[in-house]
Amino acid sequence: MIAAALSATALHAITFHVAPMAPEKGDGSAERPFATLEAARDAVRAARQDGRLADTVTVELASGTCWRTNTFELGPEDGGSAEAPVVYRAATLGASSLNLGISVPPGSWQPVTDPALVARLSAPAKGRMLRLSLDELGVKNQGPYADVFSDGGGLCQLFCGSRWMPLSRWPDSGYETVAAVLSKGDLKGGPGTPGGAFEYRSDRPAQWSVADGVWLDGFWVVPWTRHALRVSAIDPAKKTVTFACGVSRGLGSKYAKPPQLGTGKEEWCAVNLLEEIDRPGEWCLRFNEHALYFLPPGNGMPKDALIADRTVPLVRLRNASHVVFEGLVFEGGLGDGVEVAEGDSVTLRGCTFRLLGGTGALLRGGRNHEVRSSDFCDLGRGGIVLSGGNRQKLLPAQHVAENNHLWRVGRLKQTYAPPVEVAANSVGCRVSHNFMHDLPHAAVLYSGNDHLFEYNEIARAALDSGDVGAFYTWNDWTSRGNLLRYNFVYDSPRINAFYMDDGDSGDTVACNLIFNTQYGPFIGGGHDNLVTGNLAVACSAGALHLDSRGVARGYKDNATLVKKLKSVDLRSPPWSARYPELQRLTPESRAFPTGNRMADNAAVACGKAEHFSGSPAERALSVVTNTVVFETLASAGFRDPEGLDFRPVPDAAISRRWPQIAAIPFEKIGLYADAWRTRLPDRRKLQRQAGANPSEVFDSMTDVQSSGVTAP
Repeated sequence: MIAAALSATALHAITFHVAPMAPEKGDGSAERPFATLEAARDAVRAARQDGRLADTVTVELASGTCWRTNTFELGPEDGGSAEAPVVYRAATLGASSLNLGISVPPGSWQPVTDPALVARLSAPAKGRMLRLSLDELGVKNQGPYADVFSDGGGLCQLFCGSRWMPLSRWPDSGYETVAAVLSKGDLKGGPGTPGGAFEYRSDRPAQWSVADGVWLDGFWVVPWTRHALRVSAIDPAKKTVTFACGVSRGLGSKYAKPPQLGTGKEEWCAVNLLEEIDRPGEWCLRFNEHALYFLPPGNGMPKDALIADRTVPLVRLRNASHVVFEGLVFEGGLGDGVEVAEGDSVTLRGCTFRLLGGTGALLRGGRNHEVRSSDFCDLGRGGIVLSGGNRQKLLPAQHVAENNHLWRVGRLKQTYAPPVEVAANSVGCRVSHNFMHDLPHAAVLYSGNDHLFEYNEIARAALDSGDVGAFYTWNDWTSRGNLLRYNFVYDSPRINAFYMDDGDSGDTVACNLIFNTQYGPFIGGGHDNLVTGNLAVACSAGALHLDSRGVARGYKDNATLVKKLKSVDLRSPPWSARYPELQRLTPESRAFPTGNRMADNAAVACGKAEHFSGSPAERALSVVTNTVVFETLASAGFRDPEGLDFRPVPDAAISRRWPQIAAIPFEKIGLYADAWRTRLPDRRKLQRQAGANPSEVFDSMTDVQSSGVTAP
């Protein structure tokens, strides 16, 4: 049948059809579609072998759900050419799903009637709680948790109504704080280190059964590292919790001053407790029963519940080139969405990545890969990872992430799993026109060289962490040549907008707009950074920051920084030609922030215009100059700052005193409409940060609505 279809198409474009409910023995025609992607892939291979790839080959998926139990694999034999790519596309944009989930039949849910369990339920859960046997569905990742975990513990997840259902927790939003750290339980004490202990404030822990398993999840040491720890004992009389094992760095904030072991500000919450299911949508796993307990968001038995349990990616491409995925939905797995390794010119456009336990799209190695005009929402880890290029030769990967909408990522791994990551040792990637919001940690993590970040819009980042940047890079003197321009960062009061942390060097931060953050551009002891033409508005701590932390922290001999410096040949091309300033980075100068220039920026209604730490002598080889200052928003002359419109009114004072504002292309920042993104999110529908509880915002089950806007 396939041969007959090929002979009929000769050297013209070929289209194979796939329909989820098709009979097994189709021929790929519109009338008799294939039942699986694998059958279509094999037909594409036959077309290649038969010399019929003179034009684009399309595999078109009918609307509906393709339920999968394994990864769809493509290799070098499955690609096309620049003139004749192989395209896997949805017949209707966004209406064809590849789903790795386990569908839960409504009849599998049973009401909870055991008197002993009913007595433990919260008032809202009594009479409504449902039980699901995981063994009957063949769920494998059902626990128990490890003693220590930081990424959801690798266990199955529950979705219902195409929404991520929140694991039970106490408190329902926000965090409790410790009353006092009693013992640290720091693993540096060696194997067998006993678990730490702390005194708690509320009486609530007295209600929890350690025999059933209690885990407390918290920021025990720093606001950017979170661990869940198993409890071995709760003493209601003394109001103490003791953990089952030690953990790296133990308990107690790094900012505590001896002899105190903590500050009393360490944040924690309890997770996966039956007693704490008190909001519709919450659930927990009962490990001893191999069962899931659920308080459904609606009345009756859930009709569209889904368990994410399979850890394999939905799609994997290895050394495949000129392959396009267009308009498809990737969902339902506990692992990643699409993994691309090596190859050339793999494109993901107009796709949706949602309800996945891992990362949406990973592009590693190869050249010219692209993620465009796609949506990423409710992901356990990050959204997009770009990695590639030859760092020794400074050859660019030319990977692109453009016009993507990313929100509510990091549901299982809350820190260092951002919407966009440009991985270490990468060269020459571009991240542009993306909209990232409602994030627990950073928006963009980046490392490497010669990347371009432009026209991105970032709102409500670091809702569940601290001491991080919307754009964040760290700990590398050689990660240079990165340009960050024309970006808009706003309504993220716990974040530094552009954070070059712990010695990071050689970046240019130019013509960006920043509103309602902690700091704007922040240089943490690095070298040769250029910060110019930026507009910082209502930054609570300061518009600009520069420090000499490398002196106090011994950056001169810092093992990590020095190792990275020695990993490249600074004195030979292309490094000597591309970054000649590295020749000046001698052992004597490494600790001091040298060659930085912060010039011609504007600060409006900020806590401080310029903020420094360290002595002036230590910062003598960096320059901060010509910062234009306005004390109030009204004095600057913006059109509508409450509506996030910072364009100047005619004859505005800021235009007269700071003409650099004309270089910020306000109208071009953010998403734009194209063939794969026909509607844009309505910024007015987003809740503003003021007064909102961060964890309530992040756990909200309300999606961002779209407006009919068709141009940025």
